[in-house]
Amino acid sequence: MPGNRFFYALRPSPLARNLIGVQRDQLGLAESLVENDRLHITLAITEDFARRPYAEMQRLIEIGDQVSSAPVPVRLDRVSGSNETIALRPGRKIRALAELGRKLQDGLSRAGLLRAAWDFHPHVTLLYRKGRPFTRTIEPIGWEAADFVLIHSILGEHRHIELGRWPLVDRQGSFGF
Repeated sequence: MPGNRFFYALRPSPLARNLIGVQRDQLGLAESLVENDRLHITLAITEDFARRPYAEMQRLIEIGDQVSSAPVPVRLDRVSGSNETIALRPGRKIRALAELGRKLQDGLSRAGLLRAAWDFHPHVTLLYRKGRPFTRTIEPIGWEAADFVLIHSILGEHRHIELGRWPLVDRQGSFGF
């Protein structure tokens, strides 16, 4: 039986998604590519569940309903390879991105749903492979994230199901957590 994982994410705009896909395809062979329709930046993530946890899924939607943020400018200008993955990353901290991630992580933490020992390091995973670590700069790929999503990932099936989507709206004086 496949496992279930849930995470909040920013998805690239259609143009940025295609540019990221071109960058990924130029890297060569991989054990497993992340297809364009699954490219994302994870903002906060749950532990894995063996069963589909309906009460927790409802709570995740409620958490998304409570978070407000202005649109987030995203700029990825580094290709970074670890021993197992290659990802695009920002070369500098994006304050609005960190703040949105913190709000969602705080909501998951209060609900007892935040993955243990998970740290937010914004990146878009491109592929999985075995290899040597490296980092290099690239021509920046950017977009303004106008919303964030809640994804149900069915582990082992490479399937992402969108459970919720929330607009990022500039609200002067907003006090969303």
